[in-house]
Amino acid sequence: MKKGEKLMHRVLVSGYYGFGNAGDEAILIAIVESLKKLKENIEITALSADPLKTMEDYGINAVQRTNPFAIIREISRADLVISGGGGLLQDVTSNRSIPYYLFILYLAKKLNKKVMFYANGVGPVFREMNKGMIKLVGNMVDLITVRDKQSKRELENLGVTKPPMIVTADPAFVLKPIDDAVGYCLLEKLKISLREDHPRIGVSVRPWNLNKSREVIAKACDYLVKSHNADVIFLPMQYPNDYFESLEVMKLMKEPATIVSEAMDPRELLWLCGKMDIMFGMRLHALIFGAMNEVPLLGLVYDPKVEYFLERVEQLSAGKPGDLDLISLCNLLEKTLSEIPKSKKILQEKREELKLLAEENAKLAVNLLEDIK
Repeated sequence: MKKGEKLMHRVLVSGYYGFGNAGDEAILIAIVESLKKLKENIEITALSADPLKTMEDYGINAVQRTNPFAIIREISRADLVISGGGGLLQDVTSNRSIPYYLFILYLAKKLNKKVMFYANGVGPVFREMNKGMIKLVGNMVDLITVRDKQSKRELENLGVTKPPMIVTADPAFVLKPIDDAVGYCLLEKLKISLREDHPRIGVSVRPWNLNKSREVIAKACDYLVKSHNADVIFLPMQYPNDYFESLEVMKLMKEPATIVSEAMDPRELLWLCGKMDIMFGMRLHALIFGAMNEVPLLGLVYDPKVEYFLERVEQLSAGKPGDLDLISLCNLLEKTLSEIPKSKKILQEKREELKLLAEENAKLAVNLLEDIK
């Protein structure tokens, strides 16, 4: 290295990237932008299911997440390996997630790399083998930040005690939406109109054994259209899965509703969520995007992480999708609409607090890099 030339640091980010999930993609954008803002001489590589798209969208390197030779090569080159946010450490959606993500971190430590859990969500974890792996690898890493206090408690209960463990916030809180001009052009292209003086209800559903709950959600949406002349807009966060689930609910509605018919990137969705009067839904990042725009929330708790977030930002929960009751749900929607000014004030304070905590993740990661001799 020439005299005066800055050392290039290499960071490898592991997560659920390249699957078209707006929440996880938002996390990756946030990690990349936050690190580059703090440190110019940094090269970032992500493990992705669609490396070409990841490279094109974010201006970073990417390799196929299922290619063991590429993974080993990138770990060997890296100075810091990051477990990149989101609910990676749980075994509800898949029993393969925990072994996959933890083996990457285990290998990195065996190769003497710095390793960080970056604003991870943890749990629920049911299988004993997975609990043992989290304890083993969790005690090997250099630093852990988690996105909520319940994740910290889960790690402590699993026996993770050695590395510093800090509660921060979801990385997405640092993102900025697209400009209004770009947003309205996009809506024109999608043939979506946002009427003035009509309550706009953003709805986020995902495949999750909804069954009878679909009918309750559909009738509640119908109620809002009839009683408030509301515009109901379905916002798929993972395309096409959420799109098809939304269509199933819309088929059961008697009143008209709108759906975003094409995949949108995280900044576009963040902007559109900000044009809603309330957000009603399941996806965590649909609710996070609402909170980032001070849009009052009513969450459907398909996963504990949704409940934890709603509690943290002091917003209403409709409970588990399987337990929905139409009258109770309509009452909660009425309450959410009637308390918009109060909710906005709470969310304004929470947003600033959570943005600062989200920025802390990158500062801690950069500190790890600067410790490398």
